[in-house]
Amino acid sequence: MLISAIITEVISEVGGDTTDTDLIAKMLIFTKGALRRFTLFSKARLFDIVSYATLSAGQNYLTTPTYFLNEIKIWYEESGKRKEIIRKDETKFLDLVNTTASGAPEYYHIVGNVIEFDKNSDSDRVIYVEHSGEVDDITAASNFFGNTEMLEILKDGIKATYYTEYVEDSSGKGDKAIGRFKSGLDKLEERYMIQNCGGHIGD
Repeated sequence: MLISAIITEVISEVGGDTTDTDLIAKMLIFTKGALRRFTLFSKARLFDIVSYATLSAGQNYLTTPTYFLNEIKIWYEESGKRKEIIRKDETKFLDLVNTTASGAPEYYHIVGNVIEFDKNSDSDRVIYVEHSGEVDDITAASNFFGNTEMLEILKDGIKATYYTEYVEDSSGKGDKAIGRFKSGLDKLEERYMIQNCGGHIGD
């Protein structure tokens, strides 16, 4: 679902004008603010994105994906099996890189927005990059990369800011939205801890 579609949905739900360009621009700011709080208050993997690109035969580099903040894992698939490419620091990578050789990439290093591999690829290969996403690069035309539950939590976060910062709310809708937003983030955190820490919730 596009961020613009989420914004339109929220504006409709709060009774606003979906053609009001000023409100639409404000809602994008509210959306980014709410998204930033996901990572601040929950370890949920909302911003863990899997992107992919083709490494052409004879090439040994790719540019980092859209929204790229930092990589978690890089791999390609061969005969139905995942072949992980290992990260090396700059010093070790310089000892391993050989652009006169060709074959399947074994190691990589990232400098700026370039992912460099240790050798030229011997064939066109699809390279997968699991990475953390950057909220600031999101636009109205971006796709929301969370699931349906996260979408509803996001909408509560947008509404919380709308009711508390954009309009004068005496009905308590802002407080209710804040409560739902916080409760949703807490549930995501609780689920993350149960799945990844054996059910022991703590710092």
